[in-house]
Amino acid sequence: MSEEGRMARMRARLSSLQDAPNALRLATQSAWRGRERGLAVVAGVFLASLVITTVLSYGVGLSQIFFQESLESEVYDAKVEFRRAPAEGASGWTNDTAELQSVCTELLDGFIEFEDCMVVLGRQGLHTTSFFSEEFAYAQPLEITSVVDDTNLNWTSDVFDYPELADAGPPSSTVRAVRFIDDSGFDGVFADRIKDTVITGLGEWPNATTAVQQRSVMLPASVASDARAEVGDVLESLTFAMVVDRNLAVEGGISESDCEGGDIKASENGMVYCRMLVTVSNLTVAGVYEEAPLANPTIPANALVVHLDVLDEAQQKTLMDNDHVYLAVAIDRAALPTSSTADAAEWLDDVQRRVGQGNYTDAGISLVYIDIIGGTISFLNIFLGLIQTFDYIIMVPIVILSLSVLVYGLVLSLEQRRREISIHRVIGADADRLQRMVLIELGVMSLVAWLAGYVLALAAVPGVLSAVGFMAFEPSGVNVNPVLGFASTLITALATIGLALLFGRSRSRRFLELEIEEGVRRTSEAAKPKTWLHALCFGVGGIGTLDTWLELQTSGDGLYSNFFLEGLLGIFGPFLLWIGGALLLGRLGALGPQLMQLLLGRTPLLKDVRRGLKGSGSSESVNRLAVIMLLTLSIVTLAAVQGYTGTLVDERTADAQVGGDLQVSFESPVNMSTALEVLRDIGGQDLEVSATTTPSLFLRTSEGDAYQTWVVMNGSDDVLRWSEQSLPGDDVGTGLGMLANGTFSVGEDAAFSLDLWGSGRDGRSDRGDDLLGAGDDRSEIRRFTWEKVDVTLNNDSDAEQPDPQDLLAVYREILALDLSGVDLAGSDLAERDFSLTDLSGANLSSADLSGANLSGALMVGTDLSGADLTGADLTGAVWAPVLFFGQSAPGFTGANLSNADLTGLFGLDLTGMDLNTTADLNGATCPNGIPADETGCAAGLSQMPPPALAPFFITPGAVNITVTPYDLDLRYVGTHEFIPGVPSATLSSSIIIGEGSWRGFIGNEAADNHTATTWTFALPDVVDDDLTGLRASIEADSRVGSASDWETAHEAVERNGGLIFGTQGLLSLQFVVASLAAVASSFVFLSLVLTQRQKELAILQAIGAAPGQIIRLVLFEILSIVLMSMV
Repeated sequence: MSEEGRMARMRARLSSLQDAPNALRLATQSAWRGRERGLAVVAGVFLASLVITTVLSYGVGLSQIFFQESLESEVYDAKVEFRRAPAEGASGWTNDTAELQSVCTELLDGFIEFEDCMVVLGRQGLHTTSFFSEEFAYAQPLEITSVVDDTNLNWTSDVFDYPELADAGPPSSTVRAVRFIDDSGFDGVFADRIKDTVITGLGEWPNATTAVQQRSVMLPASVASDARAEVGDVLESLTFAMVVDRNLAVEGGISESDCEGGDIKASENGMVYCRMLVTVSNLTVAGVYEEAPLANPTIPANALVVHLDVLDEAQQKTLMDNDHVYLAVAIDRAALPTSSTADAAEWLDDVQRRVGQGNYTDAGISLVYIDIIGGTISFLNIFLGLIQTFDYIIMVPIVILSLSVLVYGLVLSLEQRRREISIHRVIGADADRLQRMVLIELGVMSLVAWLAGYVLALAAVPGVLSAVGFMAFEPSGVNVNPVLGFASTLITALATIGLALLFGRSRSRRFLELEIEEGVRRTSEAAKPKTWLHALCFGVGGIGTLDTWLELQTSGDGLYSNFFLEGLLGIFGPFLLWIGGALLLGRLGALGPQLMQLLLGRTPLLKDVRRGLKGSGSSESVNRLAVIMLLTLSIVTLAAVQGYTGTLVDERTADAQVGGDLQVSFESPVNMSTALEVLRDIGGQDLEVSATTTPSLFLRTSEGDAYQTWVVMNGSDDVLRWSEQSLPGDDVGTGLGMLANGTFSVGEDAAFSLDLWGSGRDGRSDRGDDLLGAGDDRSEIRRFTWEKVDVTLNNDSDAEQPDPQDLLAVYREILALDLSGVDLAGSDLAERDFSLTDLSGANLSSADLSGANLSGALMVGTDLSGADLTGADLTGAVWAPVLFFGQSAPGFTGANLSNADLTGLFGLDLTGMDLNTTADLNGATCPNGIPADETGCAAGLSQMPPPALAPFFITPGAVNITVTPYDLDLRYVGTHEFIPGVPSATLSSSIIIGEGSWRGFIGNEAADNHTATTWTFALPDVVDDDLTGLRASIEADSRVGSASDWETAHEAVERNGGLIFGTQGLLSLQFVVASLAAVASSFVFLSLVLTQRQKELAILQAIGAAPGQIIRLVLFEILSIVLMSMV
């Protein structure tokens, strides 16, 4: 290009820039004058901007909620410790608490980010900022070994076991710790953070003076409950272990000569420790606090808390010499950026760097700042990534819909410019200027719409995240301020304004290429739709749906078994079915006016306006409207159904977990009057309360198989939260009434083994939720037997016989650990060592005991139903379902004993608990040493007891065991799913009967005197926070082992919508946006139809058409499209 040409182009560009303000003004005026066509663009861009911005800002809001909630559960924000471990002759550390308090003073004066600082004697130093350092596993807390209270003998060693710690981080310790803190922990910011956790009525958080004078100790709720400790109790002594040396086991560990006077302990982390025991005396229980959920493992959770001045000066120095010291820091959380975890991490990294750069006090103490909040953020980012991925998938349909509305609006709007562009060409307008005019006008409207959608989305996100049900919102208590970064904002702009401009440029260029005669036509010929492509999408999606349906019905591979193909169609099949179906069925929707005219043309509704009916606009715009209607209606339906279902799932989940308003597990079996008395002692004598329990027993069939059987008590419908899915039939009241009259229901697995209808073995014809009447062919009469077992001593013998309780006491003396009566249902106890442990009466149902060592354990009345005992060692263990008039336990029902070693497992099979009919024994070794795969352990349990019990079981005539059978004929009424408040692990293989049948088996006297450890209560006048507070008070009572309430259980899941956190808010958003899309699309289409047919409607009105007829004429076309789309 010549120099003159370049100069001419430059002058033209300068001229364009000079004219830009004027062109922008003219474009704005043109957009306003043509607002009917502009409304289509505004609606499309607005909805697309709203949805895309909400999707992106939702992730920001989600991170803020999780981050702020994690801060609430953390009392300490950072752990500041010596840069290097203390060593004799080394610098940079001190064993003087006064010097450390001076360090705290310097930190508070030098860092405006800090609010408080205190000296803590507790867990050993880590001396690293990396969470993945091995020191996190090796550094030990001050583990409690014993507590002595002369008036309370419940302070046993198992009170301090804390196995949940194993799942909360590196395997450092699973024993409860004690922590010694200075004045700041009782009077400062730290005290303000924790004092509200003290349970009402159970003491208070003392001030520093009281804590020292009264030698106060604060107890976690579970410790106080297990030890049955009360406020004001005086502990004569508390002994804890201080680590003084350590060495890896693979390097030889520590010899006794290297640990003189100490205690050697080998840990699961591969380290062997030399520990010295330290004792403090004369402590007073000042209060009981509610335990926080396990979070960052840097500082031991839920420890016993004591003032450090309770220790004498020598003890303090010894602890510091052995690295059991650190500074706890509280940051100014108001100054911490909470807009995003990235900003917070950057702010915290800066604090960490500056603290580590200095030396403090004249002693030149060097520190390392271990950021607890930053470590929490790292785990939050991983967790949030998984949640956001799931929630983004949910939003794919609404994003597609919003972009479809955007394209639809652009098509309708630019279609109106086609004729205008051609007219301008006739009068000599330049093509580039025409295209620029269209794009500037489009850009102005898109910018305004994008900005409105962007602002509204940011304002809507807090509401989306506060959803507790479908279209139900409650404040979350967390201040959410979602602000998108520049990159995210640019993405939303490009996805909306950019798409609008690109589509407008393409469309306007096509208009400029049209012949003038074609351009000025009222309607234009649109390209034929690619029906083959739409049908292909629909067909592929249909194949995926059919395959899924066949898999569900036949439990087979469906149409194909290729894993890769299965995955692809599983992911993309639903979307292809949805989009392809909408495109195909949209063509039927577009024919709505013609079809409805055929049906209603001669009716009074349209008879007088039939001649005025005709197609409005181009066929392309009508088809697009029909497609959008189909998409919006399908999304509205999906969101409403899934949202409502999710809300019900949350409620049903809480119902199934708790059973009623409150479920309490007592320390020992109690009757109903005692259970009610305990609740009224705590909640007030005027408390309105009713109670029920769900007893269980074992029934034998005529073939000899035993089944765990649950009893639904009369009046349970007033206490338990039943639902339609729990019992056979659609009405709970009818089902309960039928169970009360000599009938029974079974789980699906039990139906299969009993050869009853409902097992599903023959497909859908053998499965259902029907309540079977007396005349139903599917109902059967079955005879069941309950065997009453009486174990008594033979008093006719002249020889003195051993007392059973004495024998058990003798055997227990050789056991290493007493865990009798503990409730560890559902706990992860894999690979744990329970050898020579008393587990009598323990609840281990559904627990993970895979690989556990249970050799020599005593399990009398132990509930192992549904437990995973894969590969467990039960050699030489003792088991009996019942002993000496106790209530029989479920035993091994539904347990997985595959590959377990049962050699020498001694027990009494008195209740039909044959191993080969109740548990999975694949690959196991039977009690007689023969592989279970060969005999199925048909020989049963070993009859050779341990030596301590041998006199009782072997001496001829020592005992009389009487088994009395009681038979009843019961009628089968169908299959059940669950009983509220009863663990569901074994219900599929269990039986349910009514109280009348139960009394028929055990007798009225035994039923009237029935006792149980677990009771469920209805409290109609106690709701919301009052119910939660009552539960906390009950749980801390010494007579109670544990308690759960409906409100807490529901709060744990209510924001999940049956799926995952935030789902309910997103479904509510989908419902609202899809509804808006339907209204906006219809309104835009109506506006353009009126514009297109303005002349025709004026002529109709001129020849006498009434305004009502005109309105009916126009509305009919849109309503017919909507109606056909709905159909």
